Amino acid sequence: MRVALVFHKNPFAPPAGIDLIRLRAISAGLNKRGIETDIVAPVSRRGVLEGNIKVYGVERLHDSSAYDIVKTCYHDSIRFVPPAQRIVVSRIVRVVDSKFPERDQKFRSSLLECQKMISERACAVIFNNNENRSRWTSLYGESTETELVPTGCPSVTPVQNKTPYSAGKKILLFLGSLAATRMAQIMNELAERVSDVAEIHLVGLNKTEMYGSGAALSPLIVNHGEKTEQETWNYIYNADLGLAFATGSLPFDNDISKIYSYLRGGLPTLSEEPILNNKLVEGLGYGSTFGYGDMEALVSSCRRLLANPPLGKREHVMRIMARDHSWDERVGRYVKLFNKLMKR
Repeated sequence: MRVALVFHKNPFAPPAGIDLIRLRAISAGLNKRGIETDIVAPVSRRGVLEGNIKVYGVERLHDSSAYDIVKTCYHDSIRFVPPAQRIVVSRIVRVVDSKFPERDQKFRSSLLECQKMISERACAVIFNNNENRSRWTSLYGESTETELVPTGCPSVTPVQNKTPYSAGKKILLFLGSLAATRMAQIMNELAERVSDVAEIHLVGLNKTEMYGSGAALSPLIVNHGEKTEQETWNYIYNADLGLAFATGSLPFDNDISKIYSYLRGGLPTLSEEPILNNKLVEGLGYGSTFGYGDMEALVSSCRRLLANPPLGKREHVMRIMARDHSWDERVGRYVKLFNKLMKR
């Protein structure tokens, strides 16, 4: 069996956000299972990623004999798949409709066009959660097979190194992109209200301008920018508390992947409702959640967790994440699906 994972941008471009981390992990995992898997993307020349993952330009998809299965990774990558491809599997992070999510207004027509193409071409559609699977079936019916493959985390993580933070206050870490103006506003207020005991550090990008009017970060927040996957783990290991804020009030638009990384790295987590992955925080008892937009609860929970972190559960939490939520476990779901599709 030969599989192409179609990515919408250059997979060689550093550093690695969760989209590239997932892409590399799934590709390497499928290859390890004996399923010959390439990444196909809009690159000018072929190359090889770490782990001997081959990368080809999108023109390779026009060779109808090159792949048995083509899997698209995000909405836009369906545009690269030629009509002759027989087995197409598509993954969608969040399903848009004519109104929601409101923050996608700038891209709504394009996203809806891609969803229509996927509904007409895909043999199966993959979702991170049931909320988006239900939205899909309500919009496009149940004729296309649907599967759940949540975000994952590595079974093995790098060794902890010297802290990247300056000595002083407790460290609150926000990992990844600020993808809604409200997220930056909440973080700014929290930075001010706990400045006597803690300092917020951002490892990622402020993308609020893409999804609205944009919001500048408070000078109290230390912005490290994007880091490589290897470097990111050291920021997780050496922080005191991980932060997760909702993009808005709609659960389907709040599958927040950073929670997997926080918990896998043993970092207690403070997360806002209605983030879907809060069930992990609550189920493991390794942090706390607070109500949507409830700043008083956020501040009090933050101070409480900093004063009394649940570190006695750290090793247990890390083992559970590695065992039950690893990329290898997620790859197993793809293998099962691909084998089923090949038998049809």
